[in-house]
Amino acid sequence: MTDIGIYHAAHPLNVVPPTRIQALVEAARKLDVRLLLFDEASFNSQQLTIQAMVPNPDLSDNWLVETHPLPDVVINEMPKLPHERSPLEQKLNRLVTFTSYSIHGKLRIQNELKKSTTWSSLIIPTIIYAGMESLLNMLEQEKDVILKPDHGRQGKQIARITATDDQYFIWRLEDTIQRVSVAELQQLIQSLTGEQTFLVQRYIDSTNDARQPFDCRIHVQRDEQGEFVITRIYIRYGEQDRVTSNLEQGGQTAEWTDWLRRYRPESAEQAIQHLPATGIQLADAIDELYDYNLDELGLDLAVDPSGKWWFYEANTAPQTREHEAERAIHTIGYARYLAHRHHILEQVPELNTEQTIIGLLAIPSAEESEEIFVEACSAVARLHDAIVVRMRAEDVFYKQQRMLGYVWEHSEWVAYSCPYPDVLLDRLKKRGIAAYSRFYNELTHIPATHELKSGSMSKMHIYRLLLEAPEHVRSALIPFYESHLPGQVLSFIDRHEETVLKPDAGSHGQHIFNITRLKDSYEVFDQSYLHTLEAEQLRQLVAMTIGQGYILQRFVNSSTGEGYPFHLRTHMMKQVDGSWEVVFIQPYIAVSTYRKVTNHEQTLRLSTKWSWFLSAEYGEALDGNMDRRVRELAIAIATYLEPRLNKRFPEMAIDLGIDKEQNVWLFEANFNRIGNSFHPFEVAKYTIPFAVSLVNRS
Repeated sequence: MTDIGIYHAAHPLNVVPPTRIQALVEAARKLDVRLLLFDEASFNSQQLTIQAMVPNPDLSDNWLVETHPLPDVVINEMPKLPHERSPLEQKLNRLVTFTSYSIHGKLRIQNELKKSTTWSSLIIPTIIYAGMESLLNMLEQEKDVILKPDHGRQGKQIARITATDDQYFIWRLEDTIQRVSVAELQQLIQSLTGEQTFLVQRYIDSTNDARQPFDCRIHVQRDEQGEFVITRIYIRYGEQDRVTSNLEQGGQTAEWTDWLRRYRPESAEQAIQHLPATGIQLADAIDELYDYNLDELGLDLAVDPSGKWWFYEANTAPQTREHEAERAIHTIGYARYLAHRHHILEQVPELNTEQTIIGLLAIPSAEESEEIFVEACSAVARLHDAIVVRMRAEDVFYKQQRMLGYVWEHSEWVAYSCPYPDVLLDRLKKRGIAAYSRFYNELTHIPATHELKSGSMSKMHIYRLLLEAPEHVRSALIPFYESHLPGQVLSFIDRHEETVLKPDAGSHGQHIFNITRLKDSYEVFDQSYLHTLEAEQLRQLVAMTIGQGYILQRFVNSSTGEGYPFHLRTHMMKQVDGSWEVVFIQPYIAVSTYRKVTNHEQTLRLSTKWSWFLSAEYGEALDGNMDRRVRELAIAIATYLEPRLNKRFPEMAIDLGIDKEQNVWLFEANFNRIGNSFHPFEVAKYTIPFAVSLVNRS
């Protein structure tokens, strides 16, 4: 029999609905699991025991009080974010595996999904509420919006605001409908939002003939094989003219296939065929954003009258009062799967070596080039009396102070039970994200090659740092302005005539606008369509970017003699002596004369050798004038930035452009998830010695 804990700080029997407790007890009996219900006060952190409430096997609805060793796996009902846990609960989380974790707010999930071509079409236009100006700008664009908390639950504090033709607004909140002025609207919003972060989102007309709002809830869970499965799909519908359909706000449920056939007949059959698979794929996409495995998600989607589907939000710990038994069998099955996995180290050989162990924290679902790089690191390590052990954060067993690692042997990865590594070669680069805090905190005593916080470094932050650099570095900065005030943005555009409006971080070639000043208007190119806008229309476009992390730059025409845009990826690596070196320069050329962004996902990019590019474009060879200028600038930028970022990092990619006058310009600097498609062995030759040197210093 497998022991599984059920935990809540205030005790599960006091806070978890009785119907859920009973369903979990019945599922545990079917799966030969013993449940140990306990709270924070029942946890003895010195003896690592718990005083648990255990279901009486002979009497239903009866509990035994028993002392048990701390179980390996604990179902933490109603999970908290890491910073919300008490110190004692934090310790408990380090000793056991929790099954459930919270996720980011609604906007963060939307923004991450929006980067994917698979999901971007499902994302509803959304901005952060940053005062009345941001709301009015959105209303001017959309006419009908939803105002809701970024971390809201159960459909609470969600208002609908509709602009009328006479400069008034219709305010809907729960069962209240009011016609209000701008001043009255501002008062209502202030009383609703308080200090919370709220979002403004386009209203999606997902209602039926009786004006009842509805959405489709897809409940996805991990099962006893650790894989996502559909637990239930159903419709939630609210009262007539209400804003939400949430069950806690008076909503009801309906069978989803019949409902779609009745109210969305044109698109129903296609949705019925594809929606279950969409739910699994969407859960996988959200799960990939995290170091740990999410155990369950409630995915809310809406379908408008045209039959188009929209993604509302994802929720952890979704409401399941009408299908507790179905949920419980997957909840217990997944917990038992995790418990069995805790014994996996007993099933593989131990790694016995006197060599330096380099723990390579791997990227999930790595591309082929990353796989080749990891294999190259394994080969280079053997030349430095070291061994690369490929590891995942989920394969660290905290209680045993060991990990499941993989060693490249005979052209395959072989599993071993391994001690903690001597140095961490961090390719995952998730430091600073709360979801990964347990892993990084556990290994904080081990030197790591990469100490920067996760995420794309703000371009604005780098540009501002470089404003204080020596002149030969500062001169490579393209004139820029952070998008704050629409009037000043327009002045910048008028002054420079050709400009680029782009996200401050992590654009991947998306959401970039080229703006050209004409005599009486402006051309705006969004990398797909060319728009001609009057000054007021451009002001409205610019206003939409205020507070959304956009910056404006003068446009630098970095293109070949034939007119093809290019940029130079200058890959920098740290040497053992602490200096920076250019490992390679990779020209990327867009086979498009009209799209201005080299790395746009719809642009075919080609790469060539730097020596060939030098010869074709500048009639020079390696070590000529242009080669030296590019290398010297890249080294100067890296050398200047490193001490000012105040954290260790072993590599950076500096993207440069060259205009028609052969001036070299800095586009951006990258520190996380740096691509390495063509030079894996060259990078490995620098990566491994640097990693080994950190062990020798400690």
